[in-house]
Amino acid sequence: MLGKEAEALGRVRRCLDEGQADEAFGLLRRLKEDASEELREKDMWQLHELFGACFHDFGDAEGAAQAYFQAAQCDRFLRSQRQHFSSYLFALHYLPHVSDEEMARQNLAYGSLYRDVEPLPLKGMRREGGKIRVGYLSPSFSEQAAARFYEVMLTEYDRDRFDVFCYGMEPSSDEFACRMKAQADGWCELSGMGVEEAARRIRRDDLDILFDLGGHSEGGMTLMVMAYRPAPVQISGIGWIDTTACPAMDYFLTDGILVPAGYHEEYFSEKLLRLSYAFCWRPTKEMQKVMRRPRKKGTPIRFGCFNNFMKITEEMLQVWQGILEQLPGAVLVLQDTAQHPARQREMRRKLSEAGLDGRVEVRPASPGYPEQLAGVDLLLDTYPYTGGGMTAAALYLGTPVLTMAGTRHGSRMGASLLRAVGLSEFVVRDESEYIAKAVGAAQDEDGLAEMQMGLREQMEDSPLMDGKGYMRELERAYHGILESYGDPRAYLQAGKS
Repeated sequence: MLGKEAEALGRVRRCLDEGQADEAFGLLRRLKEDASEELREKDMWQLHELFGACFHDFGDAEGAAQAYFQAAQCDRFLRSQRQHFSSYLFALHYLPHVSDEEMARQNLAYGSLYRDVEPLPLKGMRREGGKIRVGYLSPSFSEQAAARFYEVMLTEYDRDRFDVFCYGMEPSSDEFACRMKAQADGWCELSGMGVEEAARRIRRDDLDILFDLGGHSEGGMTLMVMAYRPAPVQISGIGWIDTTACPAMDYFLTDGILVPAGYHEEYFSEKLLRLSYAFCWRPTKEMQKVMRRPRKKGTPIRFGCFNNFMKITEEMLQVWQGILEQLPGAVLVLQDTAQHPARQREMRRKLSEAGLDGRVEVRPASPGYPEQLAGVDLLLDTYPYTGGGMTAAALYLGTPVLTMAGTRHGSRMGASLLRAVGLSEFVVRDESEYIAKAVGAAQDEDGLAEMQMGLREQMEDSPLMDGKGYMRELERAYHGILESYGDPRAYLQAGKS
């Protein structure tokens, strides 16, 4: 690569870091047009990767998927190929036209990228007696949406029977990380280590079970570590919405709503570890302080969607248009989970093309989103990539959520959460039922107001916030797995049959 090309790539990265996606995209297009032969032969993957980052900032999931796939195709190095392919799989889950069968094929293709990985040598028999040692591996233990679901794993475990170890791929020093560090029996930051080195470091703690909290998020770095099998039993499921297809992953945590028995189980490379409810959620201190105010009768209905704008497809905009057409006074608030100005501009363009720009308010991410969520009457979930953390937060803040359940794991998260809270009536099967339910809820002002004011208490009394009950069931599952395969060698020989 020529020096001026390396310098141009550096400028592109700085633009992206500063939120200037338009300028970065223009630089990339010119760089691609004038690329030297050396750049075209050896380093085009860098351009594709950066195009993917631009499309991400534009909220263009299809563009991001194509760019990351091309980056994986062009790259000469297996490790970064895996990273690009993880980003590709992440983007693919936003797209409504990808069939379950095609998604499964793309997911399972990821496993072929580990043809050069030799798992670490196995140790001998698992020690008899003593505590079960469970590790949790995360891209970061900083406050984030996934942390609301795994906090219970790090705080409500049975300390007489289990020791818990936390491993973060990146340093974490916020208030949440400090609290979790004080709770854990072991804490290790793996930043700066290679993936095999990180796996060897985890192996030194002689774990029985290692739980992956990242999946294909953040370029799938946790999966690269798990591929070396730092522990004899390895599980994923919190922090990712589908099979990991990592050859060394043994189980995927789910429930009977996310993956009904006998339905699409073949799309997972892992055994399915079904609990009564896959998730247990905890609010932040900020959420606990926000109290719902009674709705004034006769005021216009305020719908909202506070999901990542990448999840908002043109098909969903058409459905929401169908709702607003039947409710002339209603408004819709769209609030992103990111600050990217280009993404808000693109959303306004889409709304204008759909004839919705006068009835929809577009907002960037805000640290005050709990208060803003509590000011919405009904949250409209996205499809096929449904909400997770935002859905749970809305319910806690007294805002009912309407979701459409699809046929694969990632399109049924809303259904699982609503079922756990006792709101299955807000889970619909198709677009026409979605529109009818939203309109009906808006027209039943008394019923909606009553539901809003009682929703926090209903959620606190539900399995979705029963930390002790959730952990006892999960720990029974951990114990059952280890009882079945007391010797790690016997476990691995048994495989996934």
